[in-house]
Amino acid sequence: MRLTKLELHGFKSFADPTVLTFDHGATAIVGPNGCGKSNVSDAVRWVLGEQRARLLRGAKMEEVIFQGSSARRAVNIAEVSLHFENEEGILPVPFKEVVITRRLSRSGDSDYFLNRTPCRLRDIHDLLRGTGLGADSGVVIESKMIDLLLSDRPDDRRELFEEAAGVGLYRDRRRSTERQLEATTNDLTRIDDLMGEVQTQVRSLLRQRKRAERHAEITTRRFAVELTLASREMSAWHEELTGIESRLGGLRDGVPATQEQVRVAEAARDAAHAARAAAETTRQERATVAATARQAVLELQQQLAVAEERHRNALSRRERTVQERDEGVAFGDRMRGEFEAAQADETQCAEALTAASTLLQERMATEEQSRAGVTAARTAADEADRAVQGLREQVRRLELERETAERELAEVAQRTEALRAEHEALSARLALADRELQAADDVLAGAREQAALAENALDQARATARTARDREAAARADVRRVEEEHTALTGRLAALEGLERERVGLAPAAAKLLRERERFGGEAILGPLSDFIGADTSVAAQVERFLGPTVHAVVVRDRAAAEAIRSWHAETNPGALLLLPLDTLAGAADVDPEDLGSRVRSEGAAGRWVRALLGHVKAVADGSAFVDARGAMWLPAKESGAGPLRRRAELEELRTQLGSIETRRAAVQAAAQQVHDEVVQAEAAATAAADATAAAQQASAQAAQVRNERDRVRERAARELADAVALSEKLAGRHTELGDRVTAGIAAQDELAQRLIVSEQTAASARTLLTTAERAQDEAREGRAAQQVAHAQAEARRQVATERRERIDRERHTAAQRLATLEQELATLMQEVGALEEQMTIWQHEIASRRAVLQDAEATFAAAEEGVRLADATLADQELALTQARRQAEDGAQALHLAELRFAELSGKRAAIKERLETEWRRPLEELLANYDAVELEDEPLRAEADELRRQLEQLGPVNPLAIEEHEEETRRLEFLTTQRADLSEAQTKLHAAIKEIDVTAREMFLTTFAEVRTHFREIFMTLFGGGECDLRLENPDAPLDCDIEIHASPRGKRTQRIHLLSSGERALVALSLLFGIFLTKPSPFCLLDEVDAPLDDQNIGRFVKMLNQFKQRTQFIVITHNPRTTTEAADAVYGVTMQEPGVSSLVSVRMRGPAVDTAEPADAAPVV
Repeated sequence: MRLTKLELHGFKSFADPTVLTFDHGATAIVGPNGCGKSNVSDAVRWVLGEQRARLLRGAKMEEVIFQGSSARRAVNIAEVSLHFENEEGILPVPFKEVVITRRLSRSGDSDYFLNRTPCRLRDIHDLLRGTGLGADSGVVIESKMIDLLLSDRPDDRRELFEEAAGVGLYRDRRRSTERQLEATTNDLTRIDDLMGEVQTQVRSLLRQRKRAERHAEITTRRFAVELTLASREMSAWHEELTGIESRLGGLRDGVPATQEQVRVAEAARDAAHAARAAAETTRQERATVAATARQAVLELQQQLAVAEERHRNALSRRERTVQERDEGVAFGDRMRGEFEAAQADETQCAEALTAASTLLQERMATEEQSRAGVTAARTAADEADRAVQGLREQVRRLELERETAERELAEVAQRTEALRAEHEALSARLALADRELQAADDVLAGAREQAALAENALDQARATARTARDREAAARADVRRVEEEHTALTGRLAALEGLERERVGLAPAAAKLLRERERFGGEAILGPLSDFIGADTSVAAQVERFLGPTVHAVVVRDRAAAEAIRSWHAETNPGALLLLPLDTLAGAADVDPEDLGSRVRSEGAAGRWVRALLGHVKAVADGSAFVDARGAMWLPAKESGAGPLRRRAELEELRTQLGSIETRRAAVQAAAQQVHDEVVQAEAAATAAADATAAAQQASAQAAQVRNERDRVRERAARELADAVALSEKLAGRHTELGDRVTAGIAAQDELAQRLIVSEQTAASARTLLTTAERAQDEAREGRAAQQVAHAQAEARRQVATERRERIDRERHTAAQRLATLEQELATLMQEVGALEEQMTIWQHEIASRRAVLQDAEATFAAAEEGVRLADATLADQELALTQARRQAEDGAQALHLAELRFAELSGKRAAIKERLETEWRRPLEELLANYDAVELEDEPLRAEADELRRQLEQLGPVNPLAIEEHEEETRRLEFLTTQRADLSEAQTKLHAAIKEIDVTAREMFLTTFAEVRTHFREIFMTLFGGGECDLRLENPDAPLDCDIEIHASPRGKRTQRIHLLSSGERALVALSLLFGIFLTKPSPFCLLDEVDAPLDDQNIGRFVKMLNQFKQRTQFIVITHNPRTTTEAADAVYGVTMQEPGVSSLVSVRMRGPAVDTAEPADAAPVV
């Protein structure tokens, strides 16, 4: 499995489609700071599924999409693809080439593709599992990882080891399990509290049962009594309603006879109205003719103004077009000169490219000759180095064994001293345990005393709560009484409002006219006269008696509206109807304070009619007669029922009473709420006392537990003291044995040192010869690399010149096309100016002709206006005669109105009692009347019994009618809680076991990975430093998952152990050794190194290059670097990243191991120097 290609498009600074091709070995990516080199490593991380924008050097994931530059717009999609060769079938798919693609749009859509087929991120992870690739793998090694390893923060260093070991998943599982355990423990605590509450509730429900049964018996009896009374009342109302219905039939049959008397007067009025309508029609026709002529003049004037404006615009556009044409001619001349210069530049660049290619071939031949000499010298030097290395390994092993023995000897001494201190500490702990045991006894006694006090407080709080509940029951009874009064008033008010809304009691003709008022326009009919009169009940009755049928008159806007209604009346014949036009009264008459007019409120626009009808009229003291200013006395008929004025007065009184009742209701509800709050406070106090009692009992139990724990601590201290004495004796024997081993190691080490000196002299001579050969090879390689760069520069310059010539040629053609377009536009504008001037002359003559027609039409309209005025005078005379005829028909309509009013009143009472019963018993009235047992008593005893039953329910207070069911339910709930507590206890035990199992598995994985990293670290350290020693140690081996990881390193010839005492370059090399050790523990097909060689000097760079050459036979390396030695000595191919265009990265590639030079996409990229 091998990485073959990386494709980028729209990712960060790579705006254009860019392709990087990789072969075996190492590929270097170089370029100046800020050109976008590290964006390549970000792209590899991203396409492998990285979800953390922070690791991609961004705040949010959308920032990986190209954001635009000074010359380019931002793109909407970022896409990266990795191509793998799968000849060995390592990836479990039937393809020899596998392409993994990730795409992100600015809308937030993120897609993954496998061989251009859509898939999920999980599918990518499953495919790469076991290959060493993935978002969390070590495929990318960057410079900040060196800082993490060398950091003083142990968590940063541990994070790299845990990532390699895969322990993070187990840490997440452990945290999740701990949260579940905490939740389970909390559930156990809550369920214990719930069980105590439920047990108390079961006992309380048992006491409520008898009260609920008594309440049910009283409610059943009250239901029978209430329904018996309601049934009797509704039967009586039904009989009266039947009589009213029969009487209404007779009254309605007599209405046509009285209406016939009115029709004769209406016929004469209709003739006058028809004459007036004809005159109005003539006036409107002539007005239309005048308006049409006036509109024609205005339209021609507007068209002329528009034409003048278009003429001015056309002249202005013609001037601008001529100017733009002249500028286009000058621009075309300038482009011809630039095109010829660009052609010459392109020819010169092509000649320079040919010369650079020839010189490059010569430099590559020279490099190949020097490479053969270096190979022979390196073979001899390697043989000498292997001999020296063998002796050094023997010396190192002896040094390591001796130092290990010395270190263990020091540790034995330290441990002995620590045991003496521990002996003293254990004695002090034993004395402390005795004192703590005595203190625990004192705490236990105090806790038991507090528990007794808390129980007394609980009894007092429960007594207070019972008293508050009794007061709450009385307050609720007051609320119910006020609610009943409010319901009765609301029912009466709703019935009257319904009658008022339906205009019940209003004369039939007036009611029909109001229903069809939209036929005459929204403002023509203002409403019945009664809507404009306001008074209290007594005055309203006097006004109704005085006005008689006039109270049913309808107020209209003016005479014209009255005429329109008269035509409708003649067509429909609805009955007698009185109209009061507002424009027939010149002004308001003076009103005497004793008149009826001063005792009413004139509301709205009809106030003048109210004052005209009721002014100068006084009522006799008993209201049986009325006298006007002339002394005439009016004796009205006997009252037959309430009219619309009295109904409106009663509505106002009911609304006032309803407001008072609502105020009372709010007061009693507030009082009930206050008592309820006191109940809640009392119950809360009782609950708090119960909690305090439980807390005191729990504190007592905890104090007993603490005392037992102190006793166990004392016994444990005694055992540990005995163990410490035994261990001290064992350490003394070990100290003597280690001293003998140190003496023997020193003698063997001196002998090997003499042999090592001779071998090192031989190896030094061989290395001198190798250095000379390598220097010659370096000079040849540098010459070849410089020529390759020059060749790439020449190619880039030729490409730029070609593109410049093509761009200038396109601009020349565009300018020529624009010039032709401007000539056409100029000709069109000249034609448009001529046409407009001709049309303006025609319209000016037409305006003069139409103004003469307008003067004739206005004279004819004035004559038609005079005809309408004469018709209005005739119509007014006929209207007065019709009014007198209609008054005679009002008496019959009044009798019909009174009967209908009584019928509506009884219907309202029946609806109110139906609503009250259905609201109280929450069932339809028909169902209530069909399911009650009638009581055989007179009405008065029944009403008395109903009041007594209501009083008994109030005394009984609120009860729980579901006490029996709730008691059974709470009992079942208590059983369920008991079972649930057992399940939670079992779950708690299993969670403890799961946490222990997770710890064991994570510990084993971490220790296994740690051992492998430790082995690889030592091997790579020897390769980079050519000797010395290194090691990884756990600060506390007994707790590997939580302790710090220490790095010890001593380069050859140094005795330093701690890496903080090394130079910066040596520390960086140690960190690289460890990073490669982690990488080899979890290897992947390729490794990307992002500027990890930045801190290394020339000597350490040589070691780093040697390591790359050693490992690149089995792993592909992509190295992002600034160092020329890394590029020339280790890289098989080099990619240069530049920003020739600001903000946009481009590539140029140079093949280091072959005869040809490859240019990466895009082709116009500039080379890296």
